[in-house]
Amino acid sequence: MNMNEELEALAQRASEVYEEEQRSFRARQAAQAAEEEAERRQAEHQAQERFEQALTLLERSGLPSVMRPWMRRLRTYPDSLTIQLRLPEPFGCSQCDWQITLRDEGWYGIAGCERVNAATARSGWLPPESFVRWLLFGLEASRREHARWQALKAEDEVARAELAERQAEVLARACPWPKEATVTLYQVHYVRGMVATEEGELRWLEETGWSRSDQPDAEGYLTLEPTATCPERRLLKLDPLLHRPLFRKHVLSLKELPRELTEEREEQIRGFRRQRWEEGGWLVRDPSGSVSFSFRVPSFWLQELLRNISYESPS
Repeated sequence: MNMNEELEALAQRASEVYEEEQRSFRARQAAQAAEEEAERRQAEHQAQERFEQALTLLERSGLPSVMRPWMRRLRTYPDSLTIQLRLPEPFGCSQCDWQITLRDEGWYGIAGCERVNAATARSGWLPPESFVRWLLFGLEASRREHARWQALKAEDEVARAELAERQAEVLARACPWPKEATVTLYQVHYVRGMVATEEGELRWLEETGWSRSDQPDAEGYLTLEPTATCPERRLLKLDPLLHRPLFRKHVLSLKELPRELTEEREEQIRGFRRQRWEEGGWLVRDPSGSVSFSFRVPSFWLQELLRNISYESPS
């Protein structure tokens, strides 16, 4: 047998050993997986049996059987059993969560609800009878808390609708102009001067203002009206070559006025009160109460302007 034949035989033998080992490895893997699956099913069966026994024990200790369908087992540590209880209204809601844990120490419960922001309730480790009493007491407390939450929510919705109407009345008195009313204003951009930077370069200083006209008066002065950022009326004599004024015409409705052309007002609206409940806030009707209402109206000079015109329909 020459060298090539010997190498071919070696390759054939190595390939046979490799395939045998691969088959053996896959068989061991399959056997191990089957064994693990059998153990998992057995553990699952035992856990389910323990769960059913625990529910039976609770029922014998006074737990109403109607609660059983609302309990499900949670997968937790092997040495403990955790049961989740989620009851519908009136005892709870979709955001209520009751968890019951059984260990050698006894029964332990924890409950909370995100919707009503109720404080988390804990039972401590208790024997079955005491735990059932804690659970029933907690369910009734939850029912009353949710009923109160529903009542506050309904009152809040009605009060907010009424408050919105009162706020609309306040706005109508403070700004008694048709919604279609428009004003024609001119926004002017101009160069105020020049400044040298740290690098020695010259930079233009630009400013902006609002005017009722895009033309100066007979003496060559342009009046810039007060704004939120510059509350004083200014008179400017703008040189077209030096100041390079650029005018932009605006036809604005009341709701289109920029914030700088408005001023803030605040009024107290009687008959309402904001009530704090846990972490939430509710609006309730209260004849002796009042709430603050902040809103913005056109600047005083715009109000004068609007009083002197009927209104100009937008084009």
